[in-house]
Amino acid sequence: MDWGQGRYERAAAELEPVAEHVIARTALAPGERVLDLGCGTGNVALLAARAGAVVTGVDPAQRLVEVARERVPGAIFLVGSAEDLPFDAGAFDVVTSVFGVIFAADAEVALAELVRVLAPGGRALVTAWLPGGALHRMIGIRGRAVATATGEQPPKRFAWQDCEALSVAVGRLGARVSFEDAEVTFAADSTEAFLAAGREHPRDVAARPGLERAGTLEAVEADILAALREHNDDPAAFRATSRYRIATIEPG
Repeated sequence: MDWGQGRYERAAAELEPVAEHVIARTALAPGERVLDLGCGTGNVALLAARAGAVVTGVDPAQRLVEVARERVPGAIFLVGSAEDLPFDAGAFDVVTSVFGVIFAADAEVALAELVRVLAPGGRALVTAWLPGGALHRMIGIRGRAVATATGEQPPKRFAWQDCEALSVAVGRLGARVSFEDAEVTFAADSTEAFLAAGREHPRDVAARPGLERAGTLEAVEADILAALREHNDDPAAFRATSRYRIATIEPG
């Protein structure tokens, strides 16, 4: 999927509290070298640069890299994938990835690359969504509908949120990992407004043509709206909370 299609900027703004949490957890020192994988519009990069870090961002979406360059002119941003990082071993003191590397096509290779570029004594922080809540339901409804409409099953991805699975994978690389859970809140003037704004998300943009051809778009949006209403915590508007997990990986 091309994360540069649509308008990811709105979703990125909603995730700024997660970036703030991750940067706080890194305990950055001025001059430390930071790599942000799946940097998107530059949320983490901006905060790391303000903390005095030397920042590099990598993202597969050319358009998002251009947005990040405008937001953080003092950082370096490259178009690339987490599975093939163009950096020397031990090049970074800190590696971050806020819901980025979890979409890598080859998680094993991406994880190995992440550990490879970490300097001795460094740390990597990766966030992954936990099951449950409004957004989880919404993504699930849309994903199943697209699979039915197109006959194409979504790719099976590594469970980055699974403590046991990630611990085993990290251990094979001679590293160690610890976990912390947190949550982020999404809000809008109404449930309908939240759904409407979400139509610009790259996932929604990618899904819409197949659903339109199948004639199921309207029914799918109705199902999503019902799921959002079920998980809405603010009857006068819209507010829903999603939980995520931070994995902190350190070289052995």
